[in-house]
Amino acid sequence: MSGATQGLDVAPAVDPGRYAMGGRPPRAALRPASAQQAAEALRVAARDRLAVVPWGGGVGLAHDDGAPRYDLALDLTGLDAIVEYDPEDLTLTAQCGVTVAALRDTVAARGQELPLEAGRAARATLGGTLAANASGARRLRFGAPRDRILGARFALGDGTAARSGGKVVKNVAGYGLHRLLCGSRGGLGVILEASLKLMPAPEVRRALVFGADAAALRDPARWSRLPRLEPAALTVLGAAAATVAGLEVGAPFAIVAGLEDERVWVERQEAAVRTALGEPRARLEEAAVATLWQALADLEDRGGATLTLTTAANTPAALAALIDQPEAAGLVFHAPAGRLLLGAPPERAPALVRDLAAAGFTLIEARGAGAAVAGFPPPAGIRALRERIRAALDPGATMALGERWVAAIA
Repeated sequence: MSGATQGLDVAPAVDPGRYAMGGRPPRAALRPASAQQAAEALRVAARDRLAVVPWGGGVGLAHDDGAPRYDLALDLTGLDAIVEYDPEDLTLTAQCGVTVAALRDTVAARGQELPLEAGRAARATLGGTLAANASGARRLRFGAPRDRILGARFALGDGTAARSGGKVVKNVAGYGLHRLLCGSRGGLGVILEASLKLMPAPEVRRALVFGADAAALRDPARWSRLPRLEPAALTVLGAAAATVAGLEVGAPFAIVAGLEDERVWVERQEAAVRTALGEPRARLEEAAVATLWQALADLEDRGGATLTLTTAANTPAALAALIDQPEAAGLVFHAPAGRLLLGAPPERAPALVRDLAAAGFTLIEARGAGAAVAGFPPPAGIRALRERIRAALDPGATMALGERWVAAIA
């Protein structure tokens, strides 16, 4: 190491070329072997005024435009231990670098489910999934990661070790800073270890796949009964997105209805869905359904300019203002959670956001299209609050993505 990166011998160095953002690698990269090494690396970086980006599997960061300052990548994949697993209490504590796939396999062996949906789960880490607050088709059923996290150990921008929450469900000690870190994308500090509440695996897991045209999506009566059935998922995909997910339905749109519960209730749900939507093009069971959920989560990681929007409307009819637009072919809409993922050329993004706002959608993230939607900042009061939070947790502005969190749309 040379220049301003001298002194970063507190953790093993690795090739910085692996951690490029926006085509630009950092000046140095470290792979700590312990939480203590990670915290010490942050302390040294803060002392030397280096801008740091924490890395897990690089799932989201690989598509990131980068930060104005990016000196040090902190690779946390070496912190990959499961610290404590209590199947009886449905809780698990693990270090931030363990992959989502490894955690799923661990709890599945005991008939339990990890309620986190992350794109590229074999590579995505627990810390990265929490930092992105990532979710998929079953967001309403599971909640977002910030709803599942019980507590965390983390390091602040100056290397201070901290913790909040605990390892049990009934814990009200202190402020919920662990939830604040979910969605901060590494802009406020580094999650080192987290405790999660799990769920029992469902008795039956099933998915019905239908084809639909624009007229069917626009018909509110067709969808009115489905929210009351509380399906695990009800996702609309444009034809291009459906193809990427491995679904060929021979129609402009694919509809995926996921049913996960006790067998008797799933049978009743399926009968009602068939009454409303007709005969499915495909009927998937168990492992095939889990594969489909992962394919839908992977659509969050397609790269390119992507808009994420939300709406209080929770049926496919909410898409009426969008389905004749060219971008409709790539849309992914998780209807129960009112969450829309939409690929859009940066030059089209502002008009799309305004048209969808008139239809009840609110923009919550723009990836790769940030400059084009710069006219949609957070309200002044929210930005001011975020600036205060950032100043408290990272007073030296060590975390390179902190300003982006402050300026985030939602």
